[in-house]
Amino acid sequence: MKKLKVLFFGAGVLGSLYAARFKEAGMDVSLVARGKRVEELREKGIVLQDFKTGERTTTRVRVMDGMPEKEYFDVCIVMIQRTHLADALKDLAKNKKIPTFLFMQNTTTGPGEMVEALGRDRVMMGHCNAGGEREGHVVHYMIASEMPLGEINGEKTERLKRLAEAFKAAGFKNYFSKNIDSWKRYHVALAVPFALAMYNNDSCNYKMAENREDCRRAWRGIKEAFRVLRDRGFPVEPPKFRLIFAMPEFLVLPLFQRVLKSKVADIGMARHLRNAGEEMGLLAEEFFAIVDRSGVSTPVLNDLRSNQDPSLRAISC
Repeated sequence: MKKLKVLFFGAGVLGSLYAARFKEAGMDVSLVARGKRVEELREKGIVLQDFKTGERTTTRVRVMDGMPEKEYFDVCIVMIQRTHLADALKDLAKNKKIPTFLFMQNTTTGPGEMVEALGRDRVMMGHCNAGGEREGHVVHYMIASEMPLGEINGEKTERLKRLAEAFKAAGFKNYFSKNIDSWKRYHVALAVPFALAMYNNDSCNYKMAENREDCRRAWRGIKEAFRVLRDRGFPVEPPKFRLIFAMPEFLVLPLFQRVLKSKVADIGMARHLRNAGEEMGLLAEEFFAIVDRSGVSTPVLNDLRSNQDPSLRAISC
């Protein structure tokens, strides 16, 4: 099979991690970065350190300081925060030769912006199964569970299968989502109540683990958020999320608190919130616009919204 030619747009934690792994898997990889990150990558390469093992690797990839306008790539994988999407689309639209753009950012508004800028046939969506943070030029990372990939029309196309194989070869387990738009919305519905409760605990998972009342509010807020999306016509995705409506609270809360005490919660939840406060603020604003248009009663969500400072307090725990 012909070597996949991949352009990664965005050189933060996730863009760096995925680009390095794709390169190590034998693919032709280029990475679009900006600011001082460009020279940093050209000088030092992508330096990764596994949170669990401490293993450090260095991978050299082709680094670009802007969107190539004339060059063909099999796919452009877009690894940016939601707050950067509008500006990124202006740059991405400059290249008419790339047939597929895979967007990995959080969203509550669906693929509309991407489709309008690039065309429906060129847009796919997925979600990262990794997290971490950057310390200087070193990316500290952790890979979690399987990641979803999907066409926006739900079909299992040949390009989707090929991309799934590429991610698998790079060490990222994945599965096909029949409704990737709903998947992304339910992810935000899960994240927003949790984030607002975390802010009340200085964005510290260990502190929140000891606060049973805020754990309860987060859980009830998530259930309300899911009801809002169902009211708006979005099927629960992934289907296993339906368990959220069935599990009794007295069983959930101890499990929730135990998870919050783990290193996974520290790396994959708390650190992300501390590093992405602006993005979470925008996602919350967009999600509450959906809440306000629904006919669903959301007393817990409303309480979380009214009693929280929307700015992220970058407190280390």
